[in-house]
Amino acid sequence: MEWMFGTSGIRGIYGKDITPELALRLANAFAETDVCIGRDTRGSGVPLAFAAMSGVLSSGHDGIGLGIAPTPLVAFASMKYGCGGLMVTASHNPAEYNGLKFMRKGREISRAEEKRVLERHGGGMGYGASPGERRREDVIPEYMELVKKNVDTELIAKKKPKVVVDCNGAGALVTPYLLRELGCKVVSLNCETRGFNRPSEPNKENLSWLSSAVRSCGADFGIAHDGDADRCAIVDERGELLNADVQLALMVGEELARKKGKIISSVESSLIVKETVEGNGGRFVLTPVGSVHVSEEMEKSGAVFGGEPAGEYVFRGGVLVPDGVMAAAKYVELFCGKGKLSVLASRFKTNPMAREKFKTADRVRAMEKIAGTLKLEGKRETGDGIRIDGDGYWVLVRASGTESIIRLTAEAKTKELLDKVCSKAREAIRNAV
Repeated sequence: MEWMFGTSGIRGIYGKDITPELALRLANAFAETDVCIGRDTRGSGVPLAFAAMSGVLSSGHDGIGLGIAPTPLVAFASMKYGCGGLMVTASHNPAEYNGLKFMRKGREISRAEEKRVLERHGGGMGYGASPGERRREDVIPEYMELVKKNVDTELIAKKKPKVVVDCNGAGALVTPYLLRELGCKVVSLNCETRGFNRPSEPNKENLSWLSSAVRSCGADFGIAHDGDADRCAIVDERGELLNADVQLALMVGEELARKKGKIISSVESSLIVKETVEGNGGRFVLTPVGSVHVSEEMEKSGAVFGGEPAGEYVFRGGVLVPDGVMAAAKYVELFCGKGKLSVLASRFKTNPMAREKFKTADRVRAMEKIAGTLKLEGKRETGDGIRIDGDGYWVLVRASGTESIIRLTAEAKTKELLDKVCSKAREAIRNAV
């Protein structure tokens, strides 16, 4: 049953892959301690959260109901109470999806812990007498105080930036209020708590309303979350969505200015990010795709920051899960200290990139063949597919975690170099699939 766990928890179509029965049984298997339970604003989250609570209570442990809450808030609650955390969400996936994210004491559970949950799930329900359900709503102010400790509150209060916030999910209960307390003039969009008003993923196609609002309001910039607010996307004062790699590089520079050390990112990260790390005196460390790997490496190595190009950032002073709410506050601080985000972003030169996919009947066998035939010079990483970092380029070939395809991602300093390395990679892939 290992197929159930993806890069971040378990996800699927509600009523087909993800059901209340599955939520009950997995929560029961997970509940070796008390468990905090939160959910995003999807309608299917209501029966799933109730089912998960039943699973926890059936195990003999307490269930702490948080209601609608961002993923980082659930992680914070699990850290505060020294217990498990279960978030009912499918994050950036469409509304018909839902899922479960598992945390323990402020971090996502490891792959080994995922295996243990599945083993316990396979052994059937565990039963015990529970003291009962507890509802704790005091965690929001405490979590907001944690975020405030990680930014320059005096600088923000003095500058008083105007920010448009498009939460479209659980972030609506925290981000607008946090930014107002910091001194921002906040315009809220899509901050209802019943369903979604736009598709969950905060990409350019889905943020046209935010872009228009930033321009029409004369705002300094805009912020968008996905359904559970573990992601943060930034729109500059012109209404332009920042390039995801540039956005990550901006944050990397800020965190290294605070403290030198390791920066953790996934094998999909751009040359822009690597160059920013090395140019600011940091050490760049790659992990497999997925925030659980970034968080684990941060915890193990004591890194100062971890992030992925999808807008998922893990901060040393916060919880060890992607925290879109803290990221929002950090970008406010960045603007207040350094000015217009469009100007800051323009200092980065983006490179030509290629993203392609190839159908295959057997992903594992195809990758084994590719490993022996992909001949490109450079440093080779094999933690998640094959990434080769050469002179002025990188190439990543990896099997999809959800489809029968092989993905090719590449970036190079010039279009000619990109074409050259992609040609060699395509040849190796086509001979294998």
